[in-house]
Amino acid sequence: MKSEDDYQRIAPLYDLILNPFLDSIRRDICRLLLLQKVVRAVDLGCGTGRQCALLHEHGINASGVDRSSAMLERARNKTVKDIEYYQEDLTATSLRNKYFDAAIISLALHEHEPETQNQIIREAIRIVKPTGFLAFLDHGKAEGVAPRVMHYLACVPERLAGRKHFRNYLLFMKNYGLQGLLSSRKDLRILRERGYLFGGLWLCLTSISP
Repeated sequence: MKSEDDYQRIAPLYDLILNPFLDSIRRDICRLLLLQKVVRAVDLGCGTGRQCALLHEHGINASGVDRSSAMLERARNKTVKDIEYYQEDLTATSLRNKYFDAAIISLALHEHEPETQNQIIREAIRIVKPTGFLAFLDHGKAEGVAPRVMHYLACVPERLAGRKHFRNYLLFMKNYGLQGLLSSRKDLRILRERGYLFGGLWLCLTSISP
């Protein structure tokens, strides 16, 4: 994974831009985890900690991991002290084996190459209990008029995020987005899924297959 903090410039604007679109989805994630009686959850790629804050509000013990020091600085300043944050590589964290009831990976896959995407998922499986859950939110496959329109709109911020980021996003979409990525994994079973923003974003709740 990249070591430089390429989120430093956008960290101050991140919540302002994304929270109006993502907060209702983040609350849905909290409700899904509560239905599964999740007590302890980790957000891999937590950014400014907004999902962690909402988990805490819903009574879930939350932790966050991100590689960006700028994002984590904002997370620590804007959320309660009970939430623990770690600046680490999402593919190889120092978190304990089989410790969490659930891991959330939200918009943290499409910017990476396929092998890194799978490494992040494998790491999430490692730190979640065998009876636990993985919740994914990312770009959905661009099939149909509305999802294609959302894809073209998403190309603008994705391109602004950098050449490599945009190249990986295009490959992610070529491979049918989040649905395509999860369909190739035999170690996860999809329990629930739902599209948002006319299918531009896709939410999947999965369990770990034995």
